Parts: sequence; C-alpha cells; structure tokens
Amino acid sequence: MKMSYSILGVCIAELLFWLIVGVCALIIGEFAPHLEWNNLDIWLIAAALPVSSIAYLINLRWKVNAVGKLADTHLAQTLITGFSAGRQTWRFLLWRLALAFAILAMLGPKVGSKLVEVESKGSDIMIAIDVSNSMMAEDLGPSRLEIAHQTIKRLISKMGSDRIGIVVFAGEAYVQCPLTSDYSSLKIFLNSVSTGLISTQGTAIGNAIDLSLKAFENAPETGRSILILTDGENHEDDPVAAAAEAFNQGVVVHVLGLASIEGAPIPKLSKNGNRIGFIEDASGQPVVSKLDESTLLATAQAGGGLFTRAANSFIDINPTLDAFSKTLKTRSSDIRFTDYDHKFQILIAISIFLLVLESLIPNPSKS
Repeated sequence: MKMSYSILGVCIAELLFWLIVGVCALIIGEFAPHLEWNNLDIWLIAAALPVSSIAYLINLRWKVNAVGKLADTHLAQTLITGFSAGRQTWRFLLWRLALAFAILAMLGPKVGSKLVEVESKGSDIMIAIDVSNSMMAEDLGPSRLEIAHQTIKRLISKMGSDRIGIVVFAGEAYVQCPLTSDYSSLKIFLNSVSTGLISTQGTAIGNAIDLSLKAFENAPETGRSILILTDGENHEDDPVAAAAEAFNQGVVVHVLGLASIEGAPIPKLSKNGNRIGFIEDASGQPVVSKLDESTLLATAQAGGGLFTRAANSFIDINPTLDAFSKTLKTRSSDIRFTDYDHKFQILIAISIFLLVLESLIPNPSKS
C-alpha cells in the first residue's frame, strides 16, 4: 500500500532529520565557536516540527482507513481522480524542511568574522571539579558529578564579565579550559567533564589547587578565586596547606561539598556507562563514599573562603556569588570574535526555494 509506504517514509525522514540536526550541532559546537544564535531563548518553537509531522501522519492514517473501507488502495488510486499519497508526502516533506529553515532563521544565526583582544573588568575564577569514581554516587539524588554540572551552569548564568577556567582532578589534575569570558566555549568544555577523563583514581585536592594557581600566572594579582567541587575524600596530598599557600598569594579558595554525611556506595559502570553493580573492597563489601566535611571546612578556612555543604541536589550558590562579587574587580584582556554578520537571510532564501519546489508538485485535484 502506497500510503503505508508514505507513512513509513515520513517517520524515517523525521528520525533522519533529528539525527542530522544532532550531528550538525556537535560539529558546530566543536569546530565553529564563532557561530552564535541571537534569539536562542525562543528555541521551543522548534517543537512545531515534530508536531507538524505527527499531524500529517494522523491525517494520512485517517485517509488510509477511509480508503480501506471503500476498496483496495491501488484500486482507489485508479478510481479517485488525482489521488496520490506519494505526491502529498513529497509536498509535505518539502514544506516541513522549509519550516525548519525558517525556524533556524528566526533563531538569528550570526558569525563572528574577526578575532580581537577585548578588555573587560571582572574577577578571575578557576573551578576545580572532582571527577573521581566516587562522584558517581547518588546520595543527593542525581550523581554528585551531575549536581556539579548543574551548579556550575547556574553560576555561569549569573556571571557578567568575569573570566572562568576549569580544572579537573582525581588522582591527578589537568586544566580542562583556561581562563575565558567566552561562556559558550566554556560550556562546551564543561559538558565533556566526566569520570572517564582521568584514569588515575584518587582525590588530589591539593594538586588541583596548585594547578589552579598556575593558571593565574598571566592574570592580574587581584580578584582571583578558586572554587572546588568535591566529595572531599582526599588521600593523596595536603589540601589545607595548598589552600593556605593560595591565600598567601592573594587567591581565595571556596569549597562546595557534594556528598552526604551518611554517604553512598560507588556505582560500578560498564564500558557503555551502564551500572553493573557497586565497587567493592577486599572483603567483597560495597565501598561507601562519605563527605569529609572536616577536611573541606579546614581547606576553605585556610584559603580564606566559604565552605558550603549540599543538603540535596540543589545547592544555594548565593553565598558563593556574594563572595565573588566582593573580590576586587580587575581589568584583563581576552580574545573574542567580533564583527558578527547575521546569516538569517541565507536560511530564509533556502526556505523560500523549498516552498517554490513544493508548489511545483501538482496538487491532487478533488473530485
């Protein structure tokens, strides 16, 4: 039945469309940081795309049932003048694609054509994220690492012209993103933070503080802070001494404790990321990871900063934001894209072209 094939074709086309959109989004995020969207806050209008497909499928299915009551579909196509599910489907797919390009145009794409050094006034903040296996424990609701992601995104949304960098640590520490005020690029780096980044297990908080200090080497000597997000089970170094040294160099150290006092077992994950049990000790008992509140509190005090313990999945970031705002703002320079050219005209032109093609397909006449 041709109409059944048309229904299947629309379903496949819809799945392929969103697959292509996902791949393109990943490629653009990775290789085109100079592309921005002027009206991204209205992205929900993209819901019109699957809704239109669903409405078309319901309508087409109704026609299948209606024709089926009269006769075989092949016979109905012969008897009913101009009846063609295939032409209707091709017209819909062209119209659907034209709508997609129109929505993209409404989102306001713009491309930066020039890199310049921009001077801004703000604070410099290095965020150190614990990516050890214990951060996958779920004593606060979602995993501790997921809470860290959510908390950092909320912090970024409240920032102005401050520069932010990311350090990840477990048994070792690495700079994931240097200081930048380009928050779009920063979020790309943040989204890639996972427990698989560092194979050496542990919680080297002191190493993370030392590396964050090095990241400030080319930054002004005022307005610098380090924010550590961890469950605090440190077994590798002396975070209190590292925080004290940072404070002596004019850097304030704040700590967010992402664990409960009672703790929780550490999930054991397969290569595909699926839970296959819990990590066990030598006696075969699940390893329970708990908050080391005394160490984290001492670290924050030595660093002249605040210690905040998460009571649940939602952390009150206002005290930390207030502390950031009280640091002396300094002038710094950053490399950014400027001279943005709006590109919505190209998308509108493609949309119009597709609508013209759609109009050239003969409309089945009604009899």
